[in-house]
Amino acid sequence: MMAENTDINLPMSLEKILLTEAVGEKDLAVVPRRYLFGGEYWSGVRRISEDEIFALLSKHMEFHERTDELERNHLLKQIIPYFLIKKSGGSAGSPEPKYLSARRKNKTGDTRLHGASLVGFGGHLRAGDIKGAMKDWLRREFEEEISTEEIKGISFLGLVNDDSDADNGVHKVHMGLIFEVEVSGATSIKEKESFENEKFSSLEELRLLTPEMELWSRLVVDSLK
Repeated sequence: MMAENTDINLPMSLEKILLTEAVGEKDLAVVPRRYLFGGEYWSGVRRISEDEIFALLSKHMEFHERTDELERNHLLKQIIPYFLIKKSGGSAGSPEPKYLSARRKNKTGDTRLHGASLVGFGGHLRAGDIKGAMKDWLRREFEEEISTEEIKGISFLGLVNDDSDADNGVHKVHMGLIFEVEVSGATSIKEKESFENEKFSSLEELRLLTPEMELWSRLVVDSLK
């Protein structure tokens, strides 16, 4: 289980969005593209401070019902908390940090991503997820997908985005908030029906797997040092 939320004072702009536009718990958080980097189309990982992206989302985030039309609307970027599961090194036999990876089964989730390997987990940001500090927004997805003995820390790494037609264009309407969740002890994926081949791998090992990975995972692995 994740640690309890840390109380903070929400910016008035974010508080107003939650009270006036978040109609239901399942409404998805989106940001009009024109407010993201001047509306440009781009691909890669960008380093940005947590304060900067929190302020941007607080001012411009909207909530929309998930529909087929929304999945085709390139003028709106759906916000995805995208988290890496990391175990730090420290022992003589394992000096380097390792990251949890897996392969998607061809049974559940977005069919455009079936069969791909990944190193990042997560899903849509919903109105009901936005409570407390930004790092707590991934709480629901983490608890649905990952079991661990201890969370030692959560850090924000930046944004991942791709506006090409790769992976059948699934990423054109999404943007990821990259988090790194450091864990210790027994850690595994809960959704066995959705994933297979789960394991912790070093960064060097992951880079050998990038040809098999979905695009966001390739971009994130390439950005890690």
